[in-house]
Amino acid sequence: MARPPRLPDTAILELVHELRRQHAVLTGTRLREELERRHGTRGGVSRIYRLLDQATASRPAAPPSPPASAPTGDTDLHAQLSAALERARLAEHREEHHQTRWAGEIHQLREQVQALREAAHRLPLLEREVQDRSRELAAAYHRIADLESQLR
Repeated sequence: MARPPRLPDTAILELVHELRRQHAVLTGTRLREELERRHGTRGGVSRIYRLLDQATASRPAAPPSPPASAPTGDTDLHAQLSAALERARLAEHREEHHQTRWAGEIHQLREQVQALREAAHRLPLLEREVQDRSRELAAAYHRIADLESQLR
C-alpha cells in the first residue's frame, strides 16, 4: 500500500487553528486522529507535537478591551476579567505543554517496551544457540584430549 504524501506544515497548522476554534483544548492525540481521518496519515509524533506547540506559542493573547462608555467601576471589572482571561490562557498553554511532554514520554516508553518484547522473543533462540556452542566446545575438548592421548 502506497504511503500518502507528507502534508506540509502549513496544512497541519491550518487544521490546528480550525480545531482550536471548535475545541477549547486541542491535544496532539485529537489532532493526529483528525489528520488520519481527513488525510489518511497521522503524521510523526514529534513533528505533530512540535507544530501544535508552535501554534500554541505563537497565538497572541487578545484580552477584551473595555467599552469607551464604561463607568469607572466597570473598568475595574473589565481589568479583572482581562487578567482572569490571561491567567486562563496561560493555564491552558501550561496544560497543553504538559500534555505534549507526557505524550512524548509515553510514546518513548511504548517504543522501549516494544523493543524489550522483541528482545524477549529472541532470548530463547539465543539460549539454545549458546547451549549448542557449549556442547560443540565440550566435544572439541574431548576430541583434543583423545588426539593428545594418541600422540603419547
